[in-house]
Amino acid sequence: MLGPASFPPSVRLHKPAEFKLVFAEGRKLRRAPIGLSYRPNGTPQARLGLAIAKKAVAASHDRNRIKRLIREDFRHNRARLPMVDLVFFAQPGLADLSNTALRSLLADLWTQVIERCARSSSAPSAPTSAP
Repeated sequence: MLGPASFPPSVRLHKPAEFKLVFAEGRKLRRAPIGLSYRPNGTPQARLGLAIAKKAVAASHDRNRIKRLIREDFRHNRARLPMVDLVFFAQPGLADLSNTALRSLLADLWTQVIERCARSSSAPSAPTSAP
């Protein structure tokens, strides 16, 4: 049995089309030097995708460290997150962040996503006219 701290394939974005959809239709949050695109996904859970490009983070050990930290943080926050697809992307300078600084940025991004999704889902709908 998988616990809340697991990272099964069902909570990952796999296909390029899934990433493209999030980038094309999703909302963006940027906290330099990291960014996040997210959009509602219609599945019963949040899903994660990582787009940490070599152009932004040249050294493979830094890319791997960053991806590991994001996945770990996602596992710990997954139960709090709304049903959205999330794609993190790197900007130049991300490799210079310490693990503590990156975790702090991630905490801010999780909070922003939760608050924005709560606001958009609790927004009053258009009034209907009674016959």
